[in-house]
This record gives sequence, structure tokens and C-alpha cells, in this order.
Amino acid sequence: MSTNGGQQFTAQDVATEGTYNLFLGESEQYSSETETFESSFQVFHNAFPNGFLWELTEILSGPPNVTFKWRHWGTFNGSYKDYTPTGETIEIVGISIARVTDDLKIESLEHYFDNNVFLQKLTAGGCPFHSPNQ
Repeated sequence: MSTNGGQQFTAQDVATEGTYNLFLGESEQYSSETETFESSFQVFHNAFPNGFLWELTEILSGPPNVTFKWRHWGTFNGSYKDYTPTGETIEIVGISIARVTDDLKIESLEHYFDNNVFLQKLTAGGCPFHSPNQ
């Protein structure tokens, strides 16, 4: 599995590190180096308490290279790190290519999407929380 032509990961890597850490990497808004599988899940579960849904929107080609469009979305009703929720629907839209065998087992999977827009929406609308003692 790879994202945006980057490093390839195995299914074991995904199970160990988590998709958020492998797919989002390092940026101003998110650090995969400081998050564990569990903490990364909690960060996005907090931000999207009603779910962060994945939806197949269009299949562009069939086997052996199944190419499809998708969106991953949710309503930003909970805090993202120290940022207040906006109530806005936030989404990531992408295209993936699954190379499959004759019996439709996935051999490799490539994802293409821009996660910067997604992360910027989580940190742009609300102001960071501040404790009254700060």
C-alpha cells in the first residue's frame, strides 16, 4: 500500500502503525512521529465523534487494475487536538488503484489524495482552546 507515490507499506505496517500515521505523515497540523496507533485513532475519534465515514463514489476501471474514486468524511463536532469544532463537514477526496489477481485478491493498493486541505480545515476554523489560567 502506498500514498501519493510514496513509501510502500505492508498490511502488517498498517496494523502496527495505523492508517492515519502512515497516510498523513509529518506536517504542521499532524505529527505521525509523536502519535501511536491508539492515540492517532483517538485524535480523529474526538474530532469526529459521530464517525469519519468512507464512501466509494465511482468505479473508473475494472480488473486487473481497479481504479476508483472515494471520499472520507465526517462532521467536525469534537475537538481536534487543541482546536475547537466548527460543525463543518470535512472530507478527503481521492483516487485509488487496486491491482488484483484473477480471483480479485488485492496485490497492491495505491492511494492519491491531498491531505493538506483536510488538515488545514481542522485547524483553521476554530481557535485553540485556552485554559482560564493561561
